[in-house]
Amino acid sequence: MPRADVEIVYVRHGETLWNRQRRMQGHKDSPLTVTGLRQAAFVGRLVKTRFGAELGDYGWRASPLGRAWQTAVIAAETAGIDPTLIERDDQLKEMTWGDWDGLTAAEIEARDPQLWAARIADRWTVSPPGGGETQAAILARAAGWLAGLPQATRLVTVAHGALGRALRCAYLGLPPADMLTMEEPHDAIFWLKDGNVSKLEA
Repeated sequence: MPRADVEIVYVRHGETLWNRQRRMQGHKDSPLTVTGLRQAAFVGRLVKTRFGAELGDYGWRASPLGRAWQTAVIAAETAGIDPTLIERDDQLKEMTWGDWDGLTAAEIEARDPQLWAARIADRWTVSPPGGGETQAAILARAAGWLAGLPQATRLVTVAHGALGRALRCAYLGLPPADMLTMEEPHDAIFWLKDGNVSKLEA
């Protein structure tokens, strides 16, 4: 159910080495690139510029995965917020690819060709091996997290690409398939407020 009573400033982590290599990061991690570090500082400045004196009214939550946590700390410090105020939230972790975490599409196809073909054909019900999540599962997790927020919550949230698409889809009450075509930039903010989503960028 849409939650127009809560406000979320959503930030994706900065670019990582595995983003450049087009690897499925999932619950594994790789370091932020120099570009990723700059993006983290950029979104911090953007948050500070856009929300200014009101920023102190927002809580900060982040995925505990290293790439998101580092981005959150850099962004908070750049925005003038004490990073010790950031809360770790396991529900904000990225969609896991299970045994495929850390692999490229070509590596997965070579390793598990039939299962990979089935996954490509049906991303909603076919799970990667080893506890990987479906698109339906990440949408349900994002929707559950959103539904559990107290009324009138205001948060700056730093997490991941697929999780962010799922969250925006749940917030807007869109058909699930819409989340597959949403963008997931490293250098912009999505502002979820009053039942609408705005993209904030330079």
